[in-house]
Amino acid sequence: MKNKWQAAFEVAKYTNYDFLHYDSSTEIIWLKDIKKKTLLCLIDLDLTDSELEAITDNIFDSQDNLSRTAGFKVKTINLYHLTDKKFTRKFKSKTLRVNHRTVKNLEQIISNPFYKIDLKYKKTKDDSFYKRRLMSRHPFEKYMIKFTPMTLLLVTLNTIVLLINLIFIHLFHTDELTNLLAVSHYEVSSGEYYRLVTSTFLHAGISHFLVNIFALYILGKFVEGIYTPWHLLITYLASGTIASLFSLVFITEGISLGASGAVYGLLGLIIMHLLLTRKIKVKLIIQIIVVFAVVSALSMFTANINHYAHIGGLIIGLLLGVIFNFRKVKIKYTIIALIVLILFTMFSHYGMNQQTSIHPMDDEAMYYYENEEYDQALQVVNNSINKEVATDMTYYILGELYRESGNEEKGQEYVDKSYEMDPSNELAAKEKILEYRKVQDYENMNKAIDQLDSPIEDKELQILVDEAN
Repeated sequence: MKNKWQAAFEVAKYTNYDFLHYDSSTEIIWLKDIKKKTLLCLIDLDLTDSELEAITDNIFDSQDNLSRTAGFKVKTINLYHLTDKKFTRKFKSKTLRVNHRTVKNLEQIISNPFYKIDLKYKKTKDDSFYKRRLMSRHPFEKYMIKFTPMTLLLVTLNTIVLLINLIFIHLFHTDELTNLLAVSHYEVSSGEYYRLVTSTFLHAGISHFLVNIFALYILGKFVEGIYTPWHLLITYLASGTIASLFSLVFITEGISLGASGAVYGLLGLIIMHLLLTRKIKVKLIIQIIVVFAVVSALSMFTANINHYAHIGGLIIGLLLGVIFNFRKVKIKYTIIALIVLILFTMFSHYGMNQQTSIHPMDDEAMYYYENEEYDQALQVVNNSINKEVATDMTYYILGELYRESGNEEKGQEYVDKSYEMDPSNELAAKEKILEYRKVQDYENMNKAIDQLDSPIEDKELQILVDEAN
């Protein structure tokens, strides 16, 4: 049998019990389960019958004090005796049950299957380690103790995706996985909504990964400790996906990836939980501030921070905090939070669809073209064609690259192909309108103008349209 401090630590880690009090006079460790309104005591002394009955009488006499200390009306107290002597004793009154029983091993108390696995490989530490962690006054500590499988699963999935992506980048010299899983306005608005989920597990590099995982591990254990693994998973996925969708209302170029939107969702959930339960402790607030001060400081070294995703994630987390705590608020507030959540998601989707964008690979190719890095631009264009993701903009850029190489005829062929694929492509349309105006073909010029989307973003094209009208 383990010593009682290690036993108490294992019980607190793998069950819903939290440390309550250590009675040095009787050497009894008290744990509490708020959900079951139950106290658990661990005793490693061989007691006589009279001593056991004396402890029991004292418990019945102290019922009100125990309830005040626990923060709820205690209904049951289970005293587990870590001794070889076998016995079971039960006492009860109208308002309280007190049960004594011996335990040979903690598996009689802990039913979590992961405990059995952990038991085989874990090395025992000295009593001071377990005692220090259990009796810590830091609010975060009791959640750090807890075994949180969903937090570990999310951290593991993020780690696996990072390692696979690094293999693609550094061994195969390709951004294939990033291009497949990351969020981009063009691809999500084209129907690839899966990216809203997959991007929350994808990171740009090790530093980006470490910043998010540091916050995910701490806040994930906090959320899972307060609620359940499923609450954590729902918050992570809902905050991450909707936050990414919200960011696409404002960001139409490039790609976005990372778990930061989901992490801010966890923060929002914790903030709302503290407000609703009125358990705002100065130490806890300071610890949360420190966590995000560190995250924010480290984020400064990461380029292209998606602040819109942070805002969106925080909003979703706050709303979920109201929904998850429906028993603590009036039903109308829960309904309002649910409606706002739905409307926020609909607004994000509508706002995204009101914006226009180009394929991220076209965006990259155009960047190289405008900076006269023609070889790199051609490489990206060829990559798009080989992957069968070429768009009208891909062929427009290819046409311009042919012109830069001196092949005007081939260049015009691809610009014409770009225009045929999408007459609203402003760059290709501008050349077509100039061509029609040059030969005074005003009928086709007006037809080309009519096929343009409004408002026109290209200033030179807008001047041509104004002159034509």
